[in-house]
Amino acid sequence: MTAGNLPDYPAKGERKRLDEEWLQALHIQGITAFLTDVPTTPDLLTQAVGEFNQGQYWHCHETLEAIWLPERYPLRLFYHGLIKAAVGLLHLERRNRHGALVKLGDAAYALAPFSPQFLGIDTASLREDVKQRLEHIGSGLDTDWTAVENLPAVQIQMLV
Repeated sequence: MTAGNLPDYPAKGERKRLDEEWLQALHIQGITAFLTDVPTTPDLLTQAVGEFNQGQYWHCHETLEAIWLPERYPLRLFYHGLIKAAVGLLHLERRNRHGALVKLGDAAYALAPFSPQFLGIDTASLREDVKQRLEHIGSGLDTDWTAVENLPAVQIQMLV
C-alpha cells in the first residue's frame, strides 16, 4: 500500500474511484511524494508519441493502453492522461464537442501532477496545448470549428 491506504493497482470495478483518489493525492502531495526513483521509459512510449504526433490518435490510444493496463499507480495515471489527450483530440477532429471537452479536460487534470516534464515528455507544453483547445471549444454551443481546425497541431515534445 502507498499513498495512505490507496492500493497501487485497481481491483475489478474499482478503477474509477481509485483514479480519483490517487489523482487527488497527487495534486495535493505531488508525484515526488510517491516516486523516489525515476521510472524507466518504456519503448512503447516512443512509438505512442510518434503516433500522436502524426495525428494517429486511435493507434496512439491502443499503444498506450498496452502500457497503461498492467501499470501500477501512480504511473498508470500518467499514461491514462496521455490516452485521454489522444482521445480528446480524436473527438475534436470529429467535431464531437462534448467528447472533446470531457476527455481534454480530464487529460489536463490528470497530467498536472506530472508537470513540467515526466519520462522525457514536456507535459507542461502538452497541457497548454490542450487548454488552448478547451478555450477555443468554449462552454457555449457555438464552436468556431474553422478556428479550432486552424490551430497548430498538438505535438508531444520529447525532452533530451
